[in-house]
Amino acid sequence: MRRTWVGLAWLALTMCGTAFAAAHNPYARDPNQPVDQTYAAKIAKYTTQPDFNTPLTDYLPAAQTVPTPEAVLGDVAGAPDMLPYAEDVYRYFRMLAKATPRVQVFTIGHTEEGREMIAVAIADESLMKDLDANKARLAELADPRKLDMDDAKAAAIIKQTVPVYYITGTIHSTETGAPTALMELGYRLAVDDAPYIRYIRSHMITLITPVVEVDGRDRMVDLYKWHRAHPGENYPHLIYWGHYVAHDNNRDAMAATLDLTRNVLDTYVDWHAQVLHDLHESVPFLYDNTVGDGPYNAWIDPILTSEWQQIGWNNVEQLTKLGLPGVFTHGNFDTWSPGYLMFIAAMHNGISRLYETFGNGGADTEERILDPDDYARTWYKPNPPLPKVLWSQRDNNNYEQSGLLTALYYFAQHGQHFLDNFWLKSKRSIEKPRLAGPAAYVLTADEKDKGAQMHLLHALHLQHVEISRASAPFTVAVADDTGSQDSGKSKGKSTEPAVPPKVATTKRTFPAGSWIIRMDQPYSRIADTLLDRQYWSPDDPQKHPYDDTGWSFGDLFGVDVARVVDVSVLKVPTRGVQGDFDQSDFTLASLGVKTEGRMPRIALMHTWLSTQTEGWWRMALDKLHVPYSYINTQDVSREPNLRARYDVILFGPVGYANTKLIIDGLPMYGNPMPWEKTQITPNLGRIDSTPDVRPGLGEAGVANLKRFVAEGGLLVTSEDTARFAVDVGLAPGVSVAKAGDLRVVGSVLRAHLVDKASPIAAGYDDTFALYSSQGMSFDVADQTIGNRGLVTAKDYQRPTGRGGPDDVDVPEGRPYQAPPELPDVKPWQAVPLNAEQARNNPFVIPEKDRPVVIARWADADKLLISGLLENGGEMAEHAAVVDARYGKGHVLLFANNPIWRGETIGSYRMFFNAITHYDGL
Repeated sequence: MRRTWVGLAWLALTMCGTAFAAAHNPYARDPNQPVDQTYAAKIAKYTTQPDFNTPLTDYLPAAQTVPTPEAVLGDVAGAPDMLPYAEDVYRYFRMLAKATPRVQVFTIGHTEEGREMIAVAIADESLMKDLDANKARLAELADPRKLDMDDAKAAAIIKQTVPVYYITGTIHSTETGAPTALMELGYRLAVDDAPYIRYIRSHMITLITPVVEVDGRDRMVDLYKWHRAHPGENYPHLIYWGHYVAHDNNRDAMAATLDLTRNVLDTYVDWHAQVLHDLHESVPFLYDNTVGDGPYNAWIDPILTSEWQQIGWNNVEQLTKLGLPGVFTHGNFDTWSPGYLMFIAAMHNGISRLYETFGNGGADTEERILDPDDYARTWYKPNPPLPKVLWSQRDNNNYEQSGLLTALYYFAQHGQHFLDNFWLKSKRSIEKPRLAGPAAYVLTADEKDKGAQMHLLHALHLQHVEISRASAPFTVAVADDTGSQDSGKSKGKSTEPAVPPKVATTKRTFPAGSWIIRMDQPYSRIADTLLDRQYWSPDDPQKHPYDDTGWSFGDLFGVDVARVVDVSVLKVPTRGVQGDFDQSDFTLASLGVKTEGRMPRIALMHTWLSTQTEGWWRMALDKLHVPYSYINTQDVSREPNLRARYDVILFGPVGYANTKLIIDGLPMYGNPMPWEKTQITPNLGRIDSTPDVRPGLGEAGVANLKRFVAEGGLLVTSEDTARFAVDVGLAPGVSVAKAGDLRVVGSVLRAHLVDKASPIAAGYDDTFALYSSQGMSFDVADQTIGNRGLVTAKDYQRPTGRGGPDDVDVPEGRPYQAPPELPDVKPWQAVPLNAEQARNNPFVIPEKDRPVVIARWADADKLLISGLLENGGEMAEHAAVVDARYGKGHVLLFANNPIWRGETIGSYRMFFNAITHYDGL
């Protein structure tokens, strides 16, 4: 009760100061517009301290004919203990659109589970009537070829045009506050007559997608309802967000495999928006990582980096002036990867923006204790967050809305400037061949792997990249593929001065029908980003890359992609391609996988720890129309005769798990934590369900898996599940190689075939690319205890004695007897046992049961293709893919992840070769 009176007193004082503030505050409200006093009082009540609100959000204007969010929510936006479903959010925006001509709602697509996604446009009446005409003018600015690249024509159009600022919320389902903040923001933009909001309405179009991950939002609301119905009990984390992946839905902007990505991408491009501003909630109190940290993506226009600085620092300044603590920019988020949803804008000549505000993972008001790094004062965080704070969802909503309102006002004030930049960035993208280059990329018509090539072209088409085909053969200069960017050896060894490399080229002739991706087009930057190679220096000051450092699509797809530096390629006669590279025929056959008219009985097994990474595997199976059963580790623990039901069990990477967690699961303290469809959780348990997520595989499950393999089954593992297989004895003779000082962060590395006769290797050249998350590799041995104690020629050091270091030490008093030669083995090979070592040795693996190395990592000086590699010698030449024997069956171990974010099409074939030949390995 005391908090309520304090809040009301604070509200009264704030209102008394309004008239004075109007003369000094650019964000002053309209003194003639009535305020919804009841709503404002609740805002004050739910805000935990005055410093966590601003004059922009401490009131709500009253409108007799326009409903506030309370009409749907039953309380104000950001109220405690309440999260709306997506359909409730949509219902409110449609009520808003019905009540005022300043709002329109558009359906922009649906999710994998059929839920609607929307975009809400807000502007004054005159702009709303002009939406289509404004779109058409923006389309001309987005493609300067339509205006003959004429700056004067563009300037005339810019004067008639207003920018579009696109805001997206809740792509991450556990970050729950944005939908209600955006509901209230929509109301303010439509109703408020404060001069600055009238200016926003009349000078720009605000576009809002309030819920990006709709499937995950509804599951999160269910989970929160369960939590509210069971006070004091533990509840599971959000195991499934979208239908396939969780947090990684914000890493899909390259391959665009998810419906949500394609829907936002198409909306952004269709509206020719200037900004894509994505809302997140994992950093106190507001981190505007528009500015970000280095290294910046190497393919963006330098104009964009200036825009980031200009907008980001201004936003921090405005919010600091308004008295909000804990607002900062820069931070430690590198802006290298183009995989984030917001980066759709950066790659399509717009401006990418992202907020991280402070969320509680629900609508509870919680006391939060921050980590020292969060409240440390730095040069870029001079007014840091408080070390300990009572935080509410309303606090979060205040920060989100205050940030957005100041950002919208600034953008509206400088709209003509940013439209001019939009035109210039689009124009410079078309001029790219004669400025920075390259001139084009060419995918040859005689590509061996047509299916992978079509999939790569489809990915480019999804990005709205123009694709053409050569009408006749042509010869051009292409950049040499030297096979390596850097040795990956220890840094800092050379004392020679650095010499900038020269671009080496060679002439190459391409047949008619070759695909040409010209760089003289508006969206050349996304094509260049995806098709080029990346290099992250081990000496870069940024020591903790935020995500993958390499992604070169030609290498990962296993497709021949030529980088053409010769501008004469732009004169090659071509015909445009209108098709959409339909993926309906994307099948195993299109990848060159031979099924011989039969498919094994496949199960995909997941844990209840995380379904994030295995979700990419599930998506691949679905898109390739491969039938499978979806099972979990608890199922396996209860089923002793797995072999009677399945021929192949796929166990995708868990991510951030170890063998103990996989076996034990979560601690069995406290209450069961169900993941089931019930009356209050209707959206849970649809993909899979359990009465309690805590139990893991258990020792029984390990035993059942061993029996399955021993009886002739195939278990396919990758990364941490491969380590699990090694740890539990399912891969005799295989161990995980020590990493030492190796540093790999999501890089593209070179590999070589070792066992070319294996059906797993069918269709592969001797050399190919693999994605490596952290540089994992294997050692193999002919005995179950590994190669310990076995001396090789590499290990031998002669003892003290006669002669020089390369001479033989001859004992005195007897004729010299030469010792047997020590084996000279490569890192991917097992050390052969001599007769003495094998004699009466129970650890020796029979020859037919020894692990077989299918592929190994390349030599150190040829290992890196794209990304970061430091001290690559630690993993060079070690085994990358191993076929281990256990009983009558096999365990396939991938040190790489063969199915990752829809980007690793080139390694799909090896994965499916093993599955379809499970009984002939």
